Amino acid sequence: MIQYLRSGVIFTAIGKYSNVLIQLVINAVLSRLLNPYDYGVVSVIQVFLLFFTTLADAGLSPAIIQNKTLTEYDNRVLFTYSIILSVILGAIFALLSPAVAWFYQDSQYVPLTLAMSLVLIAQGVNMVPNALMDKAKRFKEVNIRLVIANMCGGVAGIICAFCGMGAYALIISFLVPPIIAFVLNLWLLRIRPSRHTDRRSLDKIWKFAKSQFGFNFVNYFSRNTDKILVGRWMGPAALGNYAKSYQLLMMPNQVLMGVLNPVLLPVLSDYQDDVAYVRDTYMKIVRILALIGVPLSVFLCFESRDIVFFLYGDQWTEAVIPFAILALTVWIQMTLSSTGAIFQTLGQTRYLFMNGCITAVLLISATIVGCLFGNLVSLAISLSVGFLLNFIVIYWMMMVKTLHSSFGILLKQFIKPTIIAILLAIVMYVMKLFIPDYGAFVNLVIYTFVFAIILFAMIFALGEWRMFYRFLVKDKKGK
Repeated sequence: MIQYLRSGVIFTAIGKYSNVLIQLVINAVLSRLLNPYDYGVVSVIQVFLLFFTTLADAGLSPAIIQNKTLTEYDNRVLFTYSIILSVILGAIFALLSPAVAWFYQDSQYVPLTLAMSLVLIAQGVNMVPNALMDKAKRFKEVNIRLVIANMCGGVAGIICAFCGMGAYALIISFLVPPIIAFVLNLWLLRIRPSRHTDRRSLDKIWKFAKSQFGFNFVNYFSRNTDKILVGRWMGPAALGNYAKSYQLLMMPNQVLMGVLNPVLLPVLSDYQDDVAYVRDTYMKIVRILALIGVPLSVFLCFESRDIVFFLYGDQWTEAVIPFAILALTVWIQMTLSSTGAIFQTLGQTRYLFMNGCITAVLLISATIVGCLFGNLVSLAISLSVGFLLNFIVIYWMMMVKTLHSSFGILLKQFIKPTIIAILLAIVMYVMKLFIPDYGAFVNLVIYTFVFAIILFAMIFALGEWRMFYRFLVKDKKGK
């Protein structure tokens, strides 16, 4: 099993990191051409887009990957269902554009929402082909396709921004990638939709899919209520700054877990009946994530100002402090994002749905409390507390109910990473006192070098390099 996980991670890493580099360049350019208002209005529409995308997926993607009995005929029928559903939802999304404009009291939302409905359809019709590519473990083709699609989208967005299209430039950058990906999917898979619908094909995956859909539905509200409330109560400019800080918060998660998460379910699903093996493998993964994530959280907190200014420019000053606070939860985002694949692997989507409900209650409550204070700093503090409580509750449930272990086993994985993080915090605090400000880029170079030296030195000093070697190079079980 490890060999498939390892090869999948390698190909996904190549694609993901190439894509991250492309996205960093594109974001750096667009953030200097567009203003917080442009990002704010598009972020509002994205919130509603994500809701409809959740409806379009309907839990089908992980269900297709997890189910080993689906035939080619079943896949074609499910493809047909997804296309029909995507078109219907796209039309409904477009019809709701006046309601969005009324809620936010800004007529600009009508044409922008109409344009974004095309993005919804393009993303929806890709659901089944994407799942089939992952199920076949065609990680190399998946990531080549990802890089090509996002590069085309980024170039199109930048050209539109230079032409003065404002917020529409962002929408174009979202629309082009799924269109390119759809064309490439059809070419790689040679799949075509069925001319008929068949309820039996849907019945094969519905039991799994409905619980997954329930989780996705609830998880949507827990992850996006903040943007809805900030946009309504604080305005598009505040939402633009908050969206930037939140985007930076999730970037390490996307970079690292974006490599691992697409691989976990397709690979681990082959061992869905061996709970002990899944648990042992997952604990190794958590340990690696903690060794990277906990020290990284400290680094990002101390370097928040330099990161924001270097990537987006000094017009995003109001995003600095919220990002510094939220950055301390990067390790939580990284580890928690991997839990879904474990629940899915073991067929425990019931617990996944329960966790989604718990997450929704905690994070929505934290968002409301933060917004009541009327500023982004209070919101960041409140959300950080909510993230920590959510981490404790979800991991307790997963360790005890699903992996038949204890919460203490999980906490042991964080002892050495915490030691490294404390040392790093002391060193960076002293450096900030005595080293002058050389500008965002030079500061980042200096502190990134220090971070890397301390991290690698402590990994070797604490003997953790052996664990990396066994997991990434040598598979003791031989699978």
